[in-house]
Amino acid sequence: MTITDGINSDPQAVEATSGSSGRLLIGALDRAVSIQSGAIIAYVERLRRKNPDASPQELQTKIDKHFAYLATGSGAGAGAAAAVPGIGFFTGAAAIGAESLVFLDAATWYTMASAHLRGVDISEKERRKALILIVLLGAKGTAIVDTLVGDVSKGSGLSTVAAMARFSAPKLTEVNNRLMRTALKSVSKKFRRAWLGKIMPLGIGAVLGTLANRKLAKAVIANSRESLGPLPRDFGTPGPVIEA
Repeated sequence: MTITDGINSDPQAVEATSGSSGRLLIGALDRAVSIQSGAIIAYVERLRRKNPDASPQELQTKIDKHFAYLATGSGAGAGAAAAVPGIGFFTGAAAIGAESLVFLDAATWYTMASAHLRGVDISEKERRKALILIVLLGAKGTAIVDTLVGDVSKGSGLSTVAAMARFSAPKLTEVNNRLMRTALKSVSKKFRRAWLGKIMPLGIGAVLGTLANRKLAKAVIANSRESLGPLPRDFGTPGPVIEA
């Protein structure tokens, strides 16, 4: 699957004008929409199996901590690589590019796991793409979807993601096109600010790399709570059987 702009122009043209951070995002999302939902579901079920008495909120806390750990670790690694004497500016920049890719992959995993924990269907590729973009964008993404949802969610009390489940395939494609155009502007700026903080001498980059990714991770966690809606108080089905 390829990503096109709002008027279905050549995806290569979109990529060529999106900048390095934008191309990174496009590549990460192309991979994200092809991830098999079974792997995410298996991860959540494994958590339930290891914690049979845990509530959805308690499992979400574990997922939050796992994501924050992954994000912070990748930030420190790239910051340290950028500060090693002899590596130089361009090699450090390459390391940060790879680290940003890891962060986007981790954010994708986190979003899908959090959505599944709430009973959201993550089996369809276009819907997974929309979920990822909404969480990355936060209030901007929610506003775009709410505008297109219109009367579908008016007075229903549904979350943005729950209301979006009623979209037809063409409507969902329209949502993703708008979200992508906004994401290419917003996410690129966020990574650019983090990137500048990491290209620092004398090991300062490792500290700033950790802090930058911690801030980004907190934003993703907060956005997911707002966009995905509340967690159920308990699970509607029994947890996986614990093997002896």
